[in-house]
Amino acid sequence: MAELSGKSAKVRFTAITGTASTDQAASRSTGAGSANGYVQIDSTARRHWSRGAVPVLADGGTPVGSSEYSVNYVTGKFVWGSGDPPVGTYTIDSTWLTSSYLTGGRSWSMDVNVNMLDVTTFSTSTADVQWRTFIPGLSDATIQIDRLISTGDTGPVFYDRLNLEQDVIVELVTNDSNRLEAYGWVNGDSWSLDIDAATAESVSIQVDGEVSYST
Repeated sequence: MAELSGKSAKVRFTAITGTASTDQAASRSTGAGSANGYVQIDSTARRHWSRGAVPVLADGGTPVGSSEYSVNYVTGKFVWGSGDPPVGTYTIDSTWLTSSYLTGGRSWSMDVNVNMLDVTTFSTSTADVQWRTFIPGLSDATIQIDRLISTGDTGPVFYDRLNLEQDVIVELVTNDSNRLEAYGWVNGDSWSLDIDAATAESVSIQVDGEVSYST
């Protein structure tokens, strides 16, 4: 096992406008262990889907009932609700979003949290309660991206998403094979100028939905 260097890190983000495509080839995958199987679009460039258009899964040209699966818009998957999808010839209609590398990236971080709910109750014996008891509640995540501004930038890269209230898929790449991916909303965008430092932009993103780990 080898450690990872930060020099392999990258950030990618999706365009605002999607491209609608029909009858795109897809492949069936079976679950590993307790995980359920899924059908995923074959084209890696078309796996980020707009949430403004509902994708359609078909087997041999016949739409598959939506009760069979849930849609992962970030990874381009139809995840089966129980077990594995049957063997078939699958195609997908979807509106996909182009991803681009973010220029000037210097650092990124993601914080994932689970809200722990206090369920401590009175003692049911003569002894006092000493320790609190918790159960896990809802999960959430936030992303922080720091980058340098170059002469080719006409404005803050993420300001349009903040101003237009437009969501975005962010890929946080650890190396060429592994990445964290999620939909999110830009909830902070600031510039920093100092006479002794390069002009910098700092972006805060609130993740909306689950975080996917892709390889």
